[in-house]
Amino acid sequence: MATGFLKMLMLHVMTEGEASGYDIIKRVESLTGKKPSTGSIYPLLKRMEREGWISGRIEDGKTYYSLTDIGRGHVARIKDAKHDFIENIYQSIALANETFDDDGLQALMKDMHDFHMGAHDIGLEQVDLIGPVVHVVSDLLKRGVDRSKIESILIGTLYELKKLDNGDKIG
Repeated sequence: MATGFLKMLMLHVMTEGEASGYDIIKRVESLTGKKPSTGSIYPLLKRMEREGWISGRIEDGKTYYSLTDIGRGHVARIKDAKHDFIENIYQSIALANETFDDDGLQALMKDMHDFHMGAHDIGLEQVDLIGPVVHVVSDLLKRGVDRSKIESILIGTLYELKKLDNGDKIG
C-alpha cells in the first residue's frame, strides 16, 4: 500500500476518535481488505507525531493516538483535494462525452451521477431501516462496549447484505 494513501487512511481512522496502532491496522484492513504491516503503520505514527499531526498518550502500556489541530487541518485539505480531483475527473469525462458522443462515456456519466445522488439522497424508507442500527451502535459505544466487537458484527452483517446483491434472491 502506498505510504501517502496509508497516511490518509490512518488520519481518516483518527477522525472517528482516538485509536491505538492495532485499532488503526484493523480499521484500515476493514476499509481496504488489505492488512497493513506493523512495520508500515508504527513508523508513520511516529513520524506524524513528530510532525505534530497527531498526539499519543500511553495507557496500560498501549499508545492511543488522536488528531491535533494541525492533523485536522491536513484532513480538511485532503477532503478538499479529493473533492477537486473528483470534480476534475467528472468535468474531463463530460468534455470527452460532448466531444466524442460515446455510449460508454454516457453510461459512465450516468453511473457517476447515480452514485453521487445515491450517496446523498437517502429517503425515509432507508432511514427507517438503518436508523435503529445507528442508535444501537451509538448506545453501545457510549456504554463502553468494545468497538472492535461492534465492528466485527457489522462487518459480518455487511457481508451477508452483499450476498443479497450478488445473486441471492429474496422470497
